[in-house]
Amino acid sequence: MTVVWWVVAVLVAAFTVVRVSGIERGTPLVQLMAFTPYVAGGALVAAVAAAFTSIPAALVTGAAGLALTAVVIPRVVPKRAAGPGGQRLRVMTANVLWERGDMAALLQLAKTDDVDVLALQEANTSDLEAFDRAGADGLLPFRALHPAPRGRGTAVFSRHPLDGEPMVRVCPSGIQQVRATVLVPGAGPLVVESAHPCAPHPGGKTSCWARDLADQPGAGDGPLRVLLGDFNATLDHAPLRRLLRRGGYRDAAAERGRGLVPTWPYALVPGLLRLFAVTLDHVLVDRRIGVREVAVRPVPGSDHRAVVAELALPQR
Repeated sequence: MTVVWWVVAVLVAAFTVVRVSGIERGTPLVQLMAFTPYVAGGALVAAVAAAFTSIPAALVTGAAGLALTAVVIPRVVPKRAAGPGGQRLRVMTANVLWERGDMAALLQLAKTDDVDVLALQEANTSDLEAFDRAGADGLLPFRALHPAPRGRGTAVFSRHPLDGEPMVRVCPSGIQQVRATVLVPGAGPLVVESAHPCAPHPGGKTSCWARDLADQPGAGDGPLRVLLGDFNATLDHAPLRRLLRRGGYRDAAAERGRGLVPTWPYALVPGLLRLFAVTLDHVLVDRRIGVREVAVRPVPGSDHRAVVAELALPQR
């Protein structure tokens, strides 16, 4: 048992070094980093169990577990919420799993949550047609659409008018992200982009994933900006953390202490796997924007849950 606990200690310590240093490269390290919160909890339990057999192994495991806990805990501690000032805007992001998501149910969610701006990922033509048949035009009449097959399409729907023509930015992987400027009454223009970096699948696709995340636009001193989408990354992935730092963004869920609420996988997977679900879907907001609340909603038929956030935009 001493040998077993030392093996556990070495593995947990190695995992911790990779997570803290941000040096994950290739598979399976990229995939494993998504499970950091589970490893942190497991390491602390293992340290207690190891103490009955090997105190040194328990100390190594416990120290690694505490280090992982230290990087995870801030996501469940709410920061100061936006005050009563600011222009209210409710946004939602949803991956509709091309032709599997229930678009009528999604529209009902948007109505219930009084959504002003909705970003979709993996939306093809039939998804958008189904959304319109369900009555999307009555709630979100303004839209920037770029449907595409095989999960590459994105869209932005808005209650408020759009300024100018929508733009489509092609990521290094070929995924097309649509961008629109929403004219929010009382706050002015807000640049909204439906983000969907490629997934870090086994088989050498982690490099395209890292490039897509590095290619995401940053928020500067110009118009306010929000990135909504399925980022195929958690806050335990270094490329997403770099995007937050260099891009001038905050993760809305982490701001409200909801940063560990999982969003994937849900549909099409056995229930047991959902015990290890991770947080891949995010609302990234310009640091000038306040966050009042964040919630996660199931989307029937999709393997992702939607994220809805109430934002407070600086008023003009």
